[in-house]
Amino acid sequence: MGYLTDTKVSEKNLTTVPKPVRNFLGVGAGDRVEWHVEEGSIVVRKQDPDASDDSD
Repeated sequence: MGYLTDTKVSEKNLTTVPKPVRNFLGVGAGDRVEWHVEEGSIVVRKQDPDASDDSD
């Protein structure tokens, strides 16, 4: 099926994206990802840089 790992959510509700997942998505520091809830699962995708909004 796929790769299984776990991470812990910090007191500030932060978590680390595991290295194998970062490598698979091709993301690093400063990149943006999208979080989608689909059919009871969470899907994380690399955000298209042209679609990003740096207003936050």
